[in-house]
Amino acid sequence: MRSILRAGTVISFDPARGSGVIAPCGGEEHVTFHGQAVRFVDFVRQGQLVIYAIERADAAVRAVEVRPA
Repeated sequence: MRSILRAGTVISFDPARGSGVIAPCGGEEHVTFHGQAVRFVDFVRQGQLVIYAIERADAAVRAVEVRPA
């Protein structure tokens, strides 16, 4: 199930591994994302402000539809 859009800052992204981590602006727990979730640009960089939705699967939470803010 997907949620409403949220804002956060990319704290790490490794294009070789195709994964990264976002720190939500509201201070919630960090959220991981896969490179295939990035939209409208080829990649995101550390420190970049992004908008994303979260998806809950089993006990895991991940960011989806990650796009530049």
